[in-house]
Amino acid sequence: MGEESNDNNPPHKRQKKKRKNFLKNAKKYAKKGQMGRGTQIPQDLYDYFVQILESIKQGVEDPDERQALVNNVLERTKGEELNIVGNQLGCRLIELLLPYATPEDLERFIEVLSPELRRLCSDNFTSHIIETLLRVSCDRATEYLQILDQLDDEGPKKKRKKTKSKYTDEHITACHEFTLKISKYVLNNLEDFVWDRYANHILRSALKCLSGIVLLPGEKPKQNMFKQAKEGNPSIPPHSTEMKYRVVPDEYKEIVKEFANRLSAWPQFKDLPYKNITSALLQVLLYAVKNTDKNLTKSLIKKLLNESFAPEDWVSTGDDEKKDTMDIDSEELKEEKKVETAPEDWDSVGNDEKISKIHIKELNEEKKAKIHIKELNEEKKVETSGSLPPVFENESAVRLLEAALFVSKKKTYTQIYARCFIHRLGRLSCMKMLNFTVQRLMDNCHIKEEFEPMFDELATKYDAILACGNTGVLVAIAKACLRIKTKQMQFLQNLEKALNCSEPDNQKHFAVQCLKMAPLRDNDTKKEYFIHIHGSVILQTMLDFQRPAKVVSCLLELPPEELVYILCDTKGSHVADAFCKGQFVGAKARDKLIWKLKGFYQTLALSQHGSRAFEQIFEAASMEQKIKIMSEISDKSNLLNSTNYGRLIAAKLDVATFKTSQKTWENNRGTKKDE
Repeated sequence: MGEESNDNNPPHKRQKKKRKNFLKNAKKYAKKGQMGRGTQIPQDLYDYFVQILESIKQGVEDPDERQALVNNVLERTKGEELNIVGNQLGCRLIELLLPYATPEDLERFIEVLSPELRRLCSDNFTSHIIETLLRVSCDRATEYLQILDQLDDEGPKKKRKKTKSKYTDEHITACHEFTLKISKYVLNNLEDFVWDRYANHILRSALKCLSGIVLLPGEKPKQNMFKQAKEGNPSIPPHSTEMKYRVVPDEYKEIVKEFANRLSAWPQFKDLPYKNITSALLQVLLYAVKNTDKNLTKSLIKKLLNESFAPEDWVSTGDDEKKDTMDIDSEELKEEKKVETAPEDWDSVGNDEKISKIHIKELNEEKKAKIHIKELNEEKKVETSGSLPPVFENESAVRLLEAALFVSKKKTYTQIYARCFIHRLGRLSCMKMLNFTVQRLMDNCHIKEEFEPMFDELATKYDAILACGNTGVLVAIAKACLRIKTKQMQFLQNLEKALNCSEPDNQKHFAVQCLKMAPLRDNDTKKEYFIHIHGSVILQTMLDFQRPAKVVSCLLELPPEELVYILCDTKGSHVADAFCKGQFVGAKARDKLIWKLKGFYQTLALSQHGSRAFEQIFEAASMEQKIKIMSEISDKSNLLNSTNYGRLIAAKLDVATFKTSQKTWENNRGTKKDE
């Protein structure tokens, strides 16, 4: 990438903070004679824990070796459990090992820590251990329910095989009782724990465990230092509209309902969304109640909407000021009128009376004009400063509003839209903090009749959205158009206009300007440019539209060198996925792309990101086209081995066999396809 791209990078990339090295700091404390923060542990035990953490960080992949390590460490903690979990280093290590602890070791920690719950829940270190114990206990207590659920999905009950949990009934019962004990304990101490920095997290963990939440939207799984293979999607993206819940007993769900009822009955409930710590708790509560009681979810959102987000009287501040001003002016006007309707002998004054009457009339007219101007100013003030509901003035409340959008059903969603968003989307989309809320509004919209007014309201705002850089809103609109199957051509036309590509001569630049997410300029002739991630996602989405012909033709009109540049970019390479897999992209268009890239497949194969685009294109090609591509890359097969990515391509496509015998290669490919 050239110099231009380097200039463009800073506005789009945020500098990441360097993470603190926990082990490095632990060793530094030891050299100073400080055995970590919190409670003090013997130096030999401290050094032993440091060595164990180093071993774990390097990776313990063998299950037997890992279990032996866990057992040895937990054996060393006997009799010193409270002291060790109160130490920063000891707490970190025990937190890592508890999920792998034997039933005996887990129950030992439960027994030792249970009498000290009040103190431990508010401690900055041991509160993490209580959370981990709760999470592990709940997982083990409900594991058999997940097994039964999987068996129910497999087929009829008669054909099911009997399977048992790896834990004994006694251990499952102990874990179940501890889960209930902790949950009920924090519920009974709700008034104190809600405001406690550390105990508040235990409340959230309790709600997640009791309702079966695995991960919240946007939440990444807690990293364990043991190296393990990742299973499936490691996190739920924030724009996802679905969450998977574990199966939990009805007894757990009843406690979640009690949490919700207790919290919503608080007199200060309406203020909870406006504090970071309480807003986070309410977010988890909404996600938890979603899997517990739909009617309770509805009533919670309605209460938040009526009392916190957009109360019925939230505009009254501006109106009251206006009323007060008018009252003062009315009093002044009455005083002037008193002069006008003066004593009965007023006429006896002579000519002066006429002058006075004229003067008074002029004063009255001037006063009326002033009142009218003040009224207009007050109305303007109310419109500009008070036109957004209170929820949009606080980031914590905004995040709770996003959670409410996620869990709400059709009617509740409509109420939130009508009370908070309608006629304000353009303004919200251009605000740094609030444009994300507009995105969540779009992501959770599934009804055509509701989406179309949103789309029409933002149709003229694309220029402003591009100018302020909140292009995620355009991504949300594009995805909603695809999901709901409406307004697709209008979106394309609106974006084309915003990018200055609506003129016939400029339409060929539409795909490139979309990737740049910048309007076309007269002197814009850069061959290398920064590809915006949102531009790439929008282009991919438009390729999945029902009529992607315009986008397809724009891409195919590009010179091969520019196409290769796009496909070798980290974000641009995904365009190949959408082009080759798009349901409405024609076979002829794919053939044309394959033909257009002739002579450049070697370049793609050698590139890190180009190689994955190459694989997508190769899979979409016919056998005849595959043979031509193979002939091209096998002519200079030695070059493929010059990079790791080229070497992988050569191995996957079996270039060596193709060079030896094309017929054998064809037979092998045919066999793999049949399998």
